[in-house]
Amino acid sequence: MNLNKLIQTVRTGKPPRIVLHGVHGVGKSTWASNAPDPIFIITEDGLTSIDVPHFPLITDLDQVWEYMGLLIDEDNPYKTFVLDTADWLEKIIWAHICKEANVDNIESFGFGKGYTIAMKQWDRLYRGLEMLRDKGMATVILAHNEIKAYNPPDADPFDRYQIKLHKHAATKLEEWADVVLFANFQVYVDTEKGAKKGKAARGEAQRVIYTTNCPAWKAKTRYALPDTLKMDFNELLGGIKNG
Repeated sequence: MNLNKLIQTVRTGKPPRIVLHGVHGVGKSTWASNAPDPIFIITEDGLTSIDVPHFPLITDLDQVWEYMGLLIDEDNPYKTFVLDTADWLEKIIWAHICKEANVDNIESFGFGKGYTIAMKQWDRLYRGLEMLRDKGMATVILAHNEIKAYNPPDADPFDRYQIKLHKHAATKLEEWADVVLFANFQVYVDTEKGAKKGKAARGEAQRVIYTTNCPAWKAKTRYALPDTLKMDFNELLGGIKNG
C-alpha cells in the first residue's frame, strides 16, 4: 500500500444531497420543481398545481423501492431526484413495519424499538439515493417542520424550527445531507423617507432560504454559501458551483 496513492486532493464533484424544510405554504415543492430535470416521488398529494414529472402517489413502501429501482436500473433523462416529503414517508415506513409485525402502531413494539426498526428502511433509502448519485443524479428531500423546545447543556431552553421527523430519522437525514436548508417568510418594514414618527409602515413578506444554523432553526452547509438565499433553485446551484 502506497501512502501517496491513497491521499486525494481533488473534490469528487458528485451531485449535491439537498434537504429543505420549511413552514407551511412557503413553496417547497415549487422550489424543487425548478431543479434540473427533476423526477418526483410524492408521498402526499401536493403537486396539483405544479406541472412536473412524478410517479403515482405513494401508498405503500414497496412502491418507493420499485420506483427508485427503475431509476437506478434504466437509462432516464432525469438529473434530480425529489422526495416530497420525508415526514409523510416516515408515516408510510411506520405503517409498513407495523403491518409486517402485525401490531397496531409504532409504539406497540415497546419503548423506542419501533423507531429503531424503522431506521433499517431509512438506511435502505440512503443506499438507493447513493446509487442514483453514482449515476449523476442530485437529490432533493423536502420536509415539513415543527417548533420544538431545545434544551442545550450550556444555555437556557429555547424553541426552534426543526425537521418534522422522529429524532433518530432526523439526525440521520441531517448527517447524510450536504446542505440542510430552512425556508421561511422574511418580513421587513419599508417606511417612506421622512415619514413622521408613529406613521403606519408598509410591510411585505419575502420567501427566503437560510443556509446556516442558528438558535431559531436547524440548517447546515458543506459549501461556501451565503447565510441567506432567495427562494430560487438556480441561486442555490450557483452558490454550490462557486463554493
